[in-house]
Amino acid sequence: MSHISRWLLIGFGVALLAAATPSIAYAHPMGQAADGFKSGLLHPVFGLDHFLAMLSVGIVSAQLGRERIWTVPGMFVLAMIAGAVPGIKGEIWRFSEAGIASSMIALGAAIATVTEKVRSWPVLLMVAGFGSLHGHAHGIELPKAADPIYYAFGFLTSTVVIHLLGVAIGHLFTNRWPLIVLLRHVGSGIAGMGLMFLKLAAS
Repeated sequence: MSHISRWLLIGFGVALLAAATPSIAYAHPMGQAADGFKSGLLHPVFGLDHFLAMLSVGIVSAQLGRERIWTVPGMFVLAMIAGAVPGIKGEIWRFSEAGIASSMIALGAAIATVTEKVRSWPVLLMVAGFGSLHGHAHGIELPKAADPIYYAFGFLTSTVVIHLLGVAIGHLFTNRWPLIVLLRHVGSGIAGMGLMFLKLAAS
């Protein structure tokens, strides 16, 4: 097992443990705060558009390689936090749902086409834009009974876990030629699902 594979497995295990045991992370009473964490944690997992987009970010970062395996997901998380703030305040962004569907199309297409030779800044800009849209959607859908801080920690934890899963998949598949072809077909499938979500958003 390579050095980077060990760190990926360790990081994924730690994030998964944090997601599975929120009571360990916080020495606070259960109730509103726990509901907020749980709601934030589950929202990206059970929202297929969010899940596939975040998974794609991790896969693309692994395909790009080198330091981008961390900077690309990191940019998404930072942009998501920035976008969540106006969402929690109740600000409505026009075409937000269409933007999220478009993120699936763009990221799926990226999985199908990117190589290590792609420059970093266009990918970072794309990921930042889409991350802010996903963050806004998380914020706007904050349950009224939930604690915003715990909700935010929940969806951040979930996002990190999904990113790490995508990185692990991308790292595994890009090191084996038959799997590289399969991964690119998966990217095309994600882009196709994004087109379906876009059609639903427009209807």
